[in-house]
Amino acid sequence: MNASASLSPAQSIRIDKVKEHIGAIVTGIDLARPLDGATRKALYDAVVENVVLVIRGQDHLTPGQLQAAAEMFGELMEDQNRRYLVDGFPLISVLDNHHLDSKGQPAKVGANATWHTDHTNQELPPKFTMLYAVAVPDRGGGTAVCNARAGYEALPDELKRRIDGARTENTLISSARMKTANPDIVKAQRESTRPPTVHPLVRTHPETGTKALWFHKAKTERVSGLSPEETQEFLQELTDRITQPQYCYTHEYRKGDLLIIDDRASLHKAGFDYDHSQHRRLYRMLVRGDRPY
Repeated sequence: MNASASLSPAQSIRIDKVKEHIGAIVTGIDLARPLDGATRKALYDAVVENVVLVIRGQDHLTPGQLQAAAEMFGELMEDQNRRYLVDGFPLISVLDNHHLDSKGQPAKVGANATWHTDHTNQELPPKFTMLYAVAVPDRGGGTAVCNARAGYEALPDELKRRIDGARTENTLISSARMKTANPDIVKAQRESTRPPTVHPLVRTHPETGTKALWFHKAKTERVSGLSPEETQEFLQELTDRITQPQYCYTHEYRKGDLLIIDDRASLHKAGFDYDHSQHRRLYRMLVRGDRPY
């Protein structure tokens, strides 16, 4: 299914759906140039409708232009990980496989990668996560996104009734996962005096009114009525149910791709199936959201 809309005389946008339940790719647009209100709305609506949107061909953007483009989708918020930022742009964080850990050694990335949505331990987690490809390996290293809205709709009615009204307690890292977690995150959690942030397990989308499973397994200490260990098992069961191939799209980046994920209706995870001697560098920006309900 294809869709197109007119921009200024010099630009013509094209939005192509990737799959029935998820994903669309935008071409024919330059985010370094001003966009009118109708075009901005078309892009915004395409993210909400398709859960994940890819805007191609933006490899010429400066960090300032990239941030300005991201701000068309809402107010940017700080990333929790403040260690790696673009110089002069504190709202743009850097994900890079050539980073070093706290001991000066190559960071071990990917060992604990799981399906998640971002920053569930915050009262106002992001509504959009944006990833901009600065350097990419020859193959692999994509970002996988699942439509947690479609996945929820397909759950058995009995399971829907079971999780209706369930709440999650969210921290930096679940106590059930501390043995295998990043030592820096474990240290921060143990030193934290902040109580868990409580959110619904099934979230209502504030713009569409639809429901979706919504959680970050690694950050969930408990689901209502379950122990930390039972919580991890139960969330894995839910993850397995909603990450069926028909609900998922894995985007393998080209340099200059801007990937936009509607965090309110999805889970995502990074791929580490690439030659780690090659460089993978993404810029990440987060658009502030509302309190989940």
